[in-house]
Amino acid sequence: MRSQHHAERVNTLVIGAGQAGLSCGYHLQRRGVSFLIVDTAARVGDIWRARWDSLRLFTPARYCGLDGMPFPAAPHYFPTKDEMADFLEAYARRFELPVRMGVRVERLSRQDAGFLAVAGAQRFEAENVIVAMSNYQRPRLPAFATELASEIVQLHSVDYRNPAQLRAGAVLIAGAGNSGAEIARELAGSHEVWLAGRDTGALGKEIGVPHPPC
Repeated sequence: MRSQHHAERVNTLVIGAGQAGLSCGYHLQRRGVSFLIVDTAARVGDIWRARWDSLRLFTPARYCGLDGMPFPAAPHYFPTKDEMADFLEAYARRFELPVRMGVRVERLSRQDAGFLAVAGAQRFEAENVIVAMSNYQRPRLPAFATELASEIVQLHSVDYRNPAQLRAGAVLIAGAGNSGAEIARELAGSHEVWLAGRDTGALGKEIGVPHPPC
């Protein structure tokens, strides 16, 4: 049975306005396909703006561009999170991509020969749907976290901004991936740090060292 809510029709609905979603929009536009990009954030690039203060990409600018638009910096420069966010916003603006922010898709289902996407009171009917989002930003906490003493400061990486959030004393970082390693490196300047996690290997050169933008 169809919903009584009015549904907006579009050939292709792209869920997520990050690098993948915007790139899809670029190519759909070039092929003359009717499409709409939706994202839950208030601004394009906000998923980057919400990360910790000192975050830099671990890939140089020469690999950070999107189809049709290189990243505006020297090839070996490592962009900051805010520079990446602003680049994505500029990309959407330059190609006049139809992006609608503040839309959280809660349910996606088959409907007739296409799909129905539900976002609160909004409904979208589409012949094609591209899911260009991820859930890695969703915190995953161990069950025993609630059993730790209340005086222990607990932060997930999505909530970490800078060392000022922590008390004096040693810090245990659970997870040795990119986020854990970068946060550990920053905190090592002011705290004793223990980094726990699977060995992810190492590079034989320093990365992430800023170079002047172009």
